[in-house]
Amino acid sequence: MDNSDKQRRKLIQAILNRDPKILGQSDVEMKKEDEIRLFDLINKGLVKNEDADRIVISIKGPVESEGVDAIFAKIAASNYERRILAYMTGVGFDNFESTVPHSINDFLNKYPNPMDFQSARDDFLTAVKHSNPIEKYGAYLIAMRDFCLHVYGKKQEYYELSKQLFIEAEEWQIDQDAERLRKDLLPLAEIDGDVWVQGGQEYHLRPELLDKAGLGPRYELEIGGVQMALSRVFLVDTHEAAIAYIKFDDKVKVRGYYRSNSQGMWRYLADYVGGEGSIAWYGVGFNEESLTLPLKIQKQLNMICKKGAFKIPNANTSFFLGGTARRFNSKEEYKQLVAENRMDSDYYREVNRTPLVDFGVLSTEKHPPESIDVENGSAPNFHTQLDHYRMEARMYGTVTVRQFPSNNDNLRYTIFEIGEGENRRAWIGGIEVNAPITSTGLKSEWVSTGDVCTPLLEYQTMTGGYGNPEGRTDGYQDMWEYIRRMPIIKRFLYTWRDED
Repeated sequence: MDNSDKQRRKLIQAILNRDPKILGQSDVEMKKEDEIRLFDLINKGLVKNEDADRIVISIKGPVESEGVDAIFAKIAASNYERRILAYMTGVGFDNFESTVPHSINDFLNKYPNPMDFQSARDDFLTAVKHSNPIEKYGAYLIAMRDFCLHVYGKKQEYYELSKQLFIEAEEWQIDQDAERLRKDLLPLAEIDGDVWVQGGQEYHLRPELLDKAGLGPRYELEIGGVQMALSRVFLVDTHEAAIAYIKFDDKVKVRGYYRSNSQGMWRYLADYVGGEGSIAWYGVGFNEESLTLPLKIQKQLNMICKKGAFKIPNANTSFFLGGTARRFNSKEEYKQLVAENRMDSDYYREVNRTPLVDFGVLSTEKHPPESIDVENGSAPNFHTQLDHYRMEARMYGTVTVRQFPSNNDNLRYTIFEIGEGENRRAWIGGIEVNAPITSTGLKSEWVSTGDVCTPLLEYQTMTGGYGNPEGRTDGYQDMWEYIRRMPIIKRFLYTWRDED
C-alpha cells in the first residue's frame, strides 16, 4: 500500500482528534465521512492551518535522529542544495563550499520548521526563475524539494500533505457550490450565439454541452447587485477563456470571456469572424475598451487561472467560446453593420454606443508621450488604492494589478506593474466607469482611452515608430521608452513608490 495514503489517513485523524501521537501509529482506519468532516470544518474555519502546523511541529526532525554530519553529507552531494544552504545561512551563494555541518544548525535555528521556511523558499525560487534559463530553474526546483526533505524529513512530508488537504478542502467546497449553481442556473440558461461552422456542418452550443464539457457554473460572485457565476478557465488557441452565467431579469444569460494577450485584460466576446472551425478575428464592438470587464470580474478570473487551464479532451475549445457569440463571415460585413447601427444583440442594446469619457482612439499613429495625461476631476488619485492582486500573464510573467479612483470618483484606473528598482515598469491596463452592470457583465458606460492605455508590449503595426526594435517578441514591440515619458505614468511611479 502507498505510504502516502497511510500518512494521509493518519494526518486526517490526528487533525480531527488534535492528537499528534496518532502519527506514530503504524496505520489507522478512516472512513470517507471523516475526510468530508475535516473538509467541512476547514471551510467553516473551525480547523485552521495553525492546527495542522501544530501536528507537524511535534514530529522529530532528521537531525535529532541522524545528526548534523549525516544530514550535511546528503546535502553536500549536490552543489545546488549546498548553494541553497549557503544562501539561506548568509554564507553567500557563491561561497557554497564554505558551508560545514554546523551550517545545518544555523539553518534550523533560523527556520526550525517547514512552515517557517515557506516564504524564504518561495522568494528564492522566484528569483532563480526570473534570472536563469528554464533548465536551471527546473534543477533548483528538484534541489529545493530534496533539500527540504533532507533537513525536515517526515516534517516536510506531513507539511506538504497538510497543504494538500487544505487545497482539497477548498475544491470540495467549490464542488458543493458548483452543484448548487448547476441546479439553480442551468435550467434557466439561454445562449444567444449563432451556429458554429466546422467541417461543413453546423453546431449549436447548448447549456448541457457546456456542462458536459466541465464548463458549467462553478465560481459565484456578485457585482453591482447582479449575481453571476464563472466556469473553469480553458484555453482557446493562445487565449485563456471562460464562460459566465449571469442572472438578469429572471433569465440566465450565457456569455463568453477571453483574455487579451497584449493588454492582459479580460474581455467580453460579443461577436467574431469565423474561419473553418475557428475564431479568425475577435470582434471589437464599439471599441475594444467597451468590451473590457470590470476589475472585480478580472480578479475572480485571475483567481481561477491560478488553478491552471482546464483541459477538455477531444474537443475544439473554440466552439465553447465562439458558440456564445454572433458569427460573421468577414470583417467588412461586421464593420459595416456596426457603423450602420444595425447590430441587435444584447451588447449593442445595453452598452452605450459612445464613450462617457473620450481620451481619443487607438491608431497606427501615436501622440507624443509628453502629451499623454489626464487632469482635474478625471485624473487618477494615486494616493488611494481601491484594490490590488497579482496575476500571471503569458507575455509579462508576474504582474501586480492595482486600481485607483479618479479625483471625482467617476472612473477607476487599472495599473499594471512589473519589476523592481531600475527594472520597474508600469502602464495603464484599462479605465473603468463607475456605472451599472449589464447582462453581459460589462458596465453600461465606458472610456475611450486611446494612447493612455498603450500596453508595454504593443503590436508592431500600432507603435507609431516609438517601439524598441530590439524589444520585439511574437509580432509585438517593447513600448517602455514611450510609456515612461507619459506624465500620468511618471506621477504613478513617483507617488506609489513613496507609499507602497
